[in-house]
Amino acid sequence: MSTSAAPPKRRTKRTTDSLSLHSRMSQHVPESVIILLYALAVGIVAGFGAVGFRKLIRLFEYVFFGHVIHVFSFMGKASVLFLPAIGLIIVAYIVKIWAPEAKGHGVPEVMEAIAEKKSIIRPRVVVIKAVASALTIGTGGSVGREGPIVQIGSAFGSVLGQFMGLPERYLRLLVACGAGGGIAATFNAPMGGMMFGIEVILASFSLQNFAAVMVSSVVSSLIGREFFGNHASLSMPLYNIGPLSFIWIYVILGIVTGLWSYVYIRVLYGVEDLFNMARWPLWIKAAVGGLAVGVLGIWYPQVLRVGYGHMNAALALHLAWSLMLVLLILKLIATSLTIAAGGSGGVFSPALYQGVMLGGAMGMMFVHFFPHSGLSAGAIAATAMAGIFAGSAQAPVTAILMIFDMTDDYKMILPLMIVSVLSATVVGLLSKESIYTLKLFRRGLDITRKRNPDRMQAYTVGEALPTRRHFFKSSETIGEAWTEISETDEWFADVENDDGDVLGSVPRAKILEGLQQGRGSEMITVLLPEKLYPIDYNESVAAALYQMHSHGVTYLLVLKDGKPVGVIGSSDIINVYRSEDFTSPIPRLSVVAETGTHLTP
Repeated sequence: MSTSAAPPKRRTKRTTDSLSLHSRMSQHVPESVIILLYALAVGIVAGFGAVGFRKLIRLFEYVFFGHVIHVFSFMGKASVLFLPAIGLIIVAYIVKIWAPEAKGHGVPEVMEAIAEKKSIIRPRVVVIKAVASALTIGTGGSVGREGPIVQIGSAFGSVLGQFMGLPERYLRLLVACGAGGGIAATFNAPMGGMMFGIEVILASFSLQNFAAVMVSSVVSSLIGREFFGNHASLSMPLYNIGPLSFIWIYVILGIVTGLWSYVYIRVLYGVEDLFNMARWPLWIKAAVGGLAVGVLGIWYPQVLRVGYGHMNAALALHLAWSLMLVLLILKLIATSLTIAAGGSGGVFSPALYQGVMLGGAMGMMFVHFFPHSGLSAGAIAATAMAGIFAGSAQAPVTAILMIFDMTDDYKMILPLMIVSVLSATVVGLLSKESIYTLKLFRRGLDITRKRNPDRMQAYTVGEALPTRRHFFKSSETIGEAWTEISETDEWFADVENDDGDVLGSVPRAKILEGLQQGRGSEMITVLLPEKLYPIDYNESVAAALYQMHSHGVTYLLVLKDGKPVGVIGSSDIINVYRSEDFTSPIPRLSVVAETGTHLTP
């Protein structure tokens, strides 16, 4: 047996010139820790983004309702008429010219980016969405600020991930971190924000998802508290939910909120269809929609802008039940007109607004007919908010945690669960799509299927390719190779030529076998397989597994732009697949004596 007395200096990793910043970091720090650090950064930016966005809204409100409105002061009460139209016309052209994806809700666009664009969101969306939405709300548009901050936070998560060179699965996670952080900071509801990112944006539950989105939501919420105080956007005192014998009231409420949620979805898109059928020029569409909102605002200014103050008044039962019913209907119309006319803003807050008005009116009626029940009408109003959002967004868990976060009253959990689940169930029976996914479905994108693909199709070969594998030069002997690899924990090592091209991969066991056979002075290349089948860097791991099975091998040569960059084995695919979600089914394995493992179909 012959071995080299002076083995060359070990090379334990590929040159870092071709590696992303994330890949270089992961060579020194556990990847799970790095992802949490990214989530922390996204949460900080989402928190400050929410703060900045609210201040931008106040700036536009000050400009238009504090100064521009005086131009129309001769109109008296009707001076508000033209403000929404002015804002919507400006917004329509800002969005059309610079970022069409900034139009509308914001949340569907984030879902589309994840499903269709590999979670890539353009940096300019942050600025354009903030300006367009703040201007829409600041001039009286009847939309919410949550959708925009979701898109703003998600955009930063995407930009950070792109800069760090993250694989797509981590880009998706950072996008969800930005969305959850934005919701958490806006409502001072970290649990609700966390669940929004997981349930609505990712639609995927795993330990890693929970940990990252939770970190982002908590940090973002803390920043929001620092600027706006430790209180929720909506003030909810402790409510009396009534005795168990009156639990049937919440069952009725769940059904009613589910039906109204369905109406909300249909009216929102129905009005948008009417505007699209008209084929008006952009400015006319914006002007007509804005003027219609302005007309509503003349008689019922409560439906303009977000309306948190009026929601708080309803929760405190300071509004008559008849007025609540009027505001319920007019808010639905005003929000639909604002979105259809090209406005930029969310549909989250309008859902809560309609919920509190519907629940407040129903609560007052129940208390009137059952005065000795001990039931608080405010409890009905609060749970109805959860019901409308749960039904329209098809996100009952988010709705439950969001309102629970705001009330900070454990007694509310039971009615929140009953109403939210029933509402979501009713809408699910009437429609397969939520208020967010319907927008994409109408474009021909089945977001449900796209967000839950075959997991093996979701990963690329490049994502599964190991970055820490040991490398040998083709000029080394088997003895030199064993001296090197025996000092590591590696089970495989790649062999490269002097130009850095990968020639193949050799198992540790095969090197030892060659050494024991007295072949230590032979070149390491004699242990390479006679034929190494190629696979493209951007192919799915499903395609890689199919090739392995077809050729009866357990590893393939990976080509990037036609150049060999590494060797991928079946164990590498299993490892990266398992790392994302340990609850996912893993392909079955069978034993192959020569090289270890082989995947079976």
